[in-house]
Amino acid sequence: MNAMDVTHVDTAEPRGALSSALPSAGSPSTGMPSAEAVATSRVPQHWGRAMAVAIGKLADQLAAEDGHEALMGRELRLRITEDPGGVRIAMWCLPEE
Repeated sequence: MNAMDVTHVDTAEPRGALSSALPSAGSPSTGMPSAEAVATSRVPQHWGRAMAVAIGKLADQLAAEDGHEALMGRELRLRITEDPGGVRIAMWCLPEE
């Protein structure tokens, strides 16, 4: 793998270790659309593909409800944590007000 590789994470919810590291105000609620992916580099300029994978997974989850237009106007939260050999990018939708 090179620095641009992305590891796909099968779970739609952030892993337990990630969730416990998040403050309660900054973590997804149960049932809230969320996704994550792993970039194999710690260089921020290499994280684009992993971010695209995560937002694509969110869009797929929302498409089942409202189509991909459901992302428009939604606020998203992004959490970046260390992962062996790279970073884990978790993304979730904030509740609509």
